[in-house]
Amino acid sequence: MKNVLQILGFTALAAGAAVPAAARALYFLENNPSGANIVSLKVSSQDGSLSDPTRISTGGSGLIGVGNTGAAVMMDTLFSQDAVVVSGSHLFAVNPGTNTVSLFSIPKHDPWHPQLVGSPVPSGGDFPMSIAYSPRHRLACVANSGAMNTVQCYDVTVAGLRPSGEPMPLPLNQTTPPAGPPSTVSDILFNPSQSTLVVTIKGSGTGPGYIYAYPVSYGKVHPSPRVSRPAALGLNFGLSFLGSDSRAIIADPGFGGAFVDFDCNLDASVSKVINITGNAATCWTQYSADLHTAYLLDAATTNIAVLDAASMEVKSTLASPAVTAGKFDAAIGDGHLYTLDASDSISVYSLNESTAVQTFNLTGFGSRQLFQGMAFYGGSVY
Repeated sequence: MKNVLQILGFTALAAGAAVPAAARALYFLENNPSGANIVSLKVSSQDGSLSDPTRISTGGSGLIGVGNTGAAVMMDTLFSQDAVVVSGSHLFAVNPGTNTVSLFSIPKHDPWHPQLVGSPVPSGGDFPMSIAYSPRHRLACVANSGAMNTVQCYDVTVAGLRPSGEPMPLPLNQTTPPAGPPSTVSDILFNPSQSTLVVTIKGSGTGPGYIYAYPVSYGKVHPSPRVSRPAALGLNFGLSFLGSDSRAIIADPGFGGAFVDFDCNLDASVSKVINITGNAATCWTQYSADLHTAYLLDAATTNIAVLDAASMEVKSTLASPAVTAGKFDAAIGDGHLYTLDASDSISVYSLNESTAVQTFNLTGFGSRQLFQGMAFYGGSVY
């Protein structure tokens, strides 16, 4: 029987029978104080283009950070990278208005409708704004940036999130919602080997920012971090590791970005500063392992700086339509870069061809002020 089925399968392929496509989805957070949502979009398996945005409630609510005048900011309302994270069939999101974290399961045949697992759980602090996941340790960790600024970790179980350890304090003197961008938490992520949890924190504007590095072993984060304050960095923002534990790229809106090295003691130092021509507010980073290339995104300029991760040089720019106005959160998947634009749109780029594929218009879908974070699901065959 097995041989017959194999023959039938080969015959079908030879006859031009359709081969199932992989289900792909793109997600971002609608940070709405009236009720937060994950927004999912279908991703074409042909060219990476987007369609059909759909809302799924997180079970919590959003909250908007304030600027130095005390007024709510109009974009980047969490002052962060990684408000939404996808790993395997897990999706994680923050709810800063209810100080909770949500875990979703992504159905392999319908990734556009992720399903909430259990109920959102307390974040261990105020204003959760960035989240990380380690599949090796089945451990999720969230950073809080408000009056009670902490890191809280969780065991990820089939029933939901279960707190692992006590909240670990961070060094900020903040309010809820926080006033920023200076003196707010920026990003939390695990290094590639998942042996270290890293948190980036912006300085006050008059001194260096912080890089916290927590050792991780046996499924636990050690509560005593190694704290580095490289003098070259002031407003430490989004960070991406470059394929190894020893080197990362970090954005700094003051000048562009920098390559950062981590030694065996988890001390972080700047190996090279990247001054981006025309920099206005470079805050977000992405890394393509396939191309060994890093990308720096600026909230106030349309072009994206493309850096060679080996030579640590700017090798080109990724041109964007002027209508997009600027670049915020981003994600990479299946050879495409997706950027949340300053305008009501998401831009899609082919990285192999260095060309723009689509500017997906979100006008009329919701308020651009509330859009935050971005994550890609490469999925399974359906």
